[in-house]
Amino acid sequence: MSSPGVTASGPGAEGLLPHLERIWAVARDLGFDPLPTHFEVVPAPVVYEVAAYGLPGRFTHWSHGKAYHLLKTRHDYGLHRIYELVINADPCQAFLLESNSLFENLFVAAHVAGHADFFHHNVFFRRAGREMAGLAAVHAERVRRYEYDHGVEAVERVLDAALALEPHTDPWLAEEQQVPPLRPGEPFEDVLLFIQHHAPHLEDWERDLLAMVRAERLYFWPQIRTKVMNEGWACIAHSRILRRLDLPDGDYTEFARLHAAIQASSPFAFNPYAVGYHTWERILATRGWDEARFILETEDDVAFLRNHLDRQVAEACDLYIYARQGDQWVIVEDDWARVRDLLVLSRVRGGFPLIAVVDGDYRGRGELLLRHIFDGRELDLDEARQALALVERLWRRPVHLETRAGGHDVVLSVPAGDKG
Repeated sequence: MSSPGVTASGPGAEGLLPHLERIWAVARDLGFDPLPTHFEVVPAPVVYEVAAYGLPGRFTHWSHGKAYHLLKTRHDYGLHRIYELVINADPCQAFLLESNSLFENLFVAAHVAGHADFFHHNVFFRRAGREMAGLAAVHAERVRRYEYDHGVEAVERVLDAALALEPHTDPWLAEEQQVPPLRPGEPFEDVLLFIQHHAPHLEDWERDLLAMVRAERLYFWPQIRTKVMNEGWACIAHSRILRRLDLPDGDYTEFARLHAAIQASSPFAFNPYAVGYHTWERILATRGWDEARFILETEDDVAFLRNHLDRQVAEACDLYIYARQGDQWVIVEDDWARVRDLLVLSRVRGGFPLIAVVDGDYRGRGELLLRHIFDGRELDLDEARQALALVERLWRRPVHLETRAGGHDVVLSVPAGDKG
C-alpha cells in the first residue's frame, strides 16, 4: 500500500497508512523534507535482529548474535524496548512493533520523519550509499559461499579480524587515493584498506571479506559521526509534528511520558537524544529555522557540540563529570565548558582512537608498522595487544604499534617484543 512519500506493510498496515500520510503531510508543512519511507509492522524479534545486525539480511557473525541476544533478553525482561528503527536506504526502511499502540506508532513515525529528513540533507550522508541496504544481502550470500568453500571457522577468523579493524577506515579518502603505496610516506588512516591491498599472504576470498566489511563500515560512518545531531533532530520532529495533530487528551499525556523517557539523564553516560534535542531547541530559539537547517546540512557532532552546546543546554541536560566515591556517584566536574570540551573529544571519530599505517615494509622485512595518533588519551595496552594479534592474523608477519603510555613512547609488537 502506498501514498506519496510513505508506504506501509504488515499486520494492520491498511488502517495505519492514513495516519502515516497525515504525519508526512504535517512534517512537510512544518518545513521537514524526509526521504520516501516504507514502514513495516513486525514482531519484536525482527526489530531486535535488525538492530543487532545493523542492516536487514546482513552476514552472520557471532558478534551480531551476541548483540541480538542481549537486546532480546533485555526486552523480554522489560528492561529495554526499541520504539523506532529506521534504515538509511532508498526508500528508507522503518520498523514498527506489532505490539505498539496506535499512539506509539504515531510517535515513532513522527520521529522517523526527522531521521529521514536528516538522512536526506546532511552532507555526510551524500556518500553513504543508500544501496547498501540491498547490497548487505548480496554480501551475506558471498560469505555463505565462502563458508561452504573454505569452512565456517576459516571465514570467522578473517571476519573477527576485519570487524576489529572496521573503525580504522577513512570515509573521506578520495577515490584516486584508494590504493595506497606499501610505504605511504605519511600516516595512512585507512588501515583496513591498506591490509586488504598489501597483506602479502591473503587469498582473494579473504581480501573480498575485508572489502565487504569496509564497504559496510563506510555506510555506517555518517550515522556514527552525527549520532547526537540526528537523534536530537528526530526529537525536534516528533515534538513539533505531534503537537500539530488533533490528538485526544490521553495521547498528549502518553506523548509527555514517552518524550520524557527518552530525554532522561544518567550519571553513567550522556544521552544523545537529550543533548541533541536541547541543543537544537536552543539553536531554533536563538537563530531561527533557516540557520538551523544550514547547521543540519553542514555539520557533524564535533562541530555541532563545539559551536552550539552552551551553559543553558548543559544545565538542561545535567551534563557533569561523575566519578564513583565509595558506594556513590558524585560530581567531580561541573564547569560546563570543560564538560563540553570532553564531550566533543569523545565524539571525534565516533570515540575511536586514530590508528594509521606508517610502513608496510618495516625494517625491510615486510613487517607492518602502525602509529597511534596521540590526542592525550592513552590506549588500553592489553586491548591494543589483542587488536594487534588480530592484525597479525591478516598480515601474517610481525606487526608493531607506536603509542604513548605513562608519558613515554611505547612500541607494542606481535609476536611479543614490546619496547617502552
